[in-house]
Amino acid sequence: MYQRASVLQNSMRLFIPLFLMAAGLWAQVASATAIAARTDGGVVLYYDSLFEAVEASAGTFERPDEITLLADLVLDGPILIEDDMHIRFVSGGADRFIRRGSGNTEFPVIWVTGENSSLSLGKPGMEYELVIDGGYLHTPPIYAEAPIAAVNGPDSILIMYDKVTIQNNCNLGDVPSVSPYQNGSGVFIRTTDDLHQRPAEFIMKGGTIRGNRNNFRGGVGVSISGFGTFRMEGGIIMNNTANTIAAGVGTGSRGSIFKTGGVIYGKNAPKELQNTSINGYGTPPIYGHSIIVFVLDPIAQWRDDTIKENENLSYIGSPSENGIFGEGDKWDNPSKVFRRKVIFVILIVVSSGICIFLILMKIFLKKRMARITQMAEAAPEVDLDEYNLTDREKELCKLLLTDLTYKGIGSAMGISKPGVSFHAANLYRKLGIQSRTELFVKVFKKGNT
Repeated sequence: MYQRASVLQNSMRLFIPLFLMAAGLWAQVASATAIAARTDGGVVLYYDSLFEAVEASAGTFERPDEITLLADLVLDGPILIEDDMHIRFVSGGADRFIRRGSGNTEFPVIWVTGENSSLSLGKPGMEYELVIDGGYLHTPPIYAEAPIAAVNGPDSILIMYDKVTIQNNCNLGDVPSVSPYQNGSGVFIRTTDDLHQRPAEFIMKGGTIRGNRNNFRGGVGVSISGFGTFRMEGGIIMNNTANTIAAGVGTGSRGSIFKTGGVIYGKNAPKELQNTSINGYGTPPIYGHSIIVFVLDPIAQWRDDTIKENENLSYIGSPSENGIFGEGDKWDNPSKVFRRKVIFVILIVVSSGICIFLILMKIFLKKRMARITQMAEAAPEVDLDEYNLTDREKELCKLLLTDLTYKGIGSAMGISKPGVSFHAANLYRKLGIQSRTELFVKVFKKGNT
């Protein structure tokens, strides 16, 4: 019995190291060929696909289940973050790429579609870069009908950190047969069933959204269609190209934007940085190279220039589609600014013209009054005492014998032109004549008798 126990103990002593060695070799082989890894109860688990790792996750929003990417991936189907999933993707061992495959052009590459779900791309202090690429610059290029990332689950959140890049997606913009996401190329936000009381949200804490192209219209870097919220706290949105309307960030009146940090480059930036809207919308055309919000009245608020790190913007969408501005700095649409400048210039020109006109009129009237006075002083002396005329009628009679018009006589006497006509008619009646011509004849005939 003792001998058997001793043999068993010796066998165990030999088996345990062999088992541990085999387990270690298996772990090394598994880690070397694995696509992703996650920790569960202190044990590192390895997966041959990212989809398997996501399916196995069970984190919370406060402590998302962290999945480390161990290899570059080409995905021919969307990564779905479904109901109550809370996940974080980080790069492990080196910079990592997730690229859209040619078999997935109708759906987002990353799709936060579940209720009360969340996905964090990266984390504070992440060592390696994580790049999610749409494949537009790949050979051959991939043309999609959906954005790279979409968040639409009620109360769902997509968070993006530094060292994360969303890039190079080309959205053809054709209305697709399956996906409803034809208005965005980088990140697309729209709450399922338009549940405005439970909006989907994208929080950009850092990173870069760049090089995306939308051949339709709408936001290219970040697009909100329907109810959704975009919070930009940091990062850069650059070098995105829209066929129409908005290259950097775009939303309808029901979307909400809060910008407290980060940079959205406009048409005044260097070529390699600027977001560019090729064709304007409406007449006069609206471009919105950096940001645009469509509202009912006026039709839009937008910015074409670079919106810098220290410029805080806010726009709170409304269920009734009457957007109101929030607590951030307000922005104005350039056409209104241009119109105000044009109106200001016109007012200056008109005011200057009026001033010049008044000065010239004053000079003209002064000269005219001097001439009237001169002519009035040159009026002939006539004896009209026998006609029982008043002093004013005598004065009128003298002025009627000059070359002055009724208007000039009125100016000399301080009365209106109709007043001159009225008093002249009375004068003619007293003198037994009917016209100014007869007055000349009567006076000068009397002077020659």
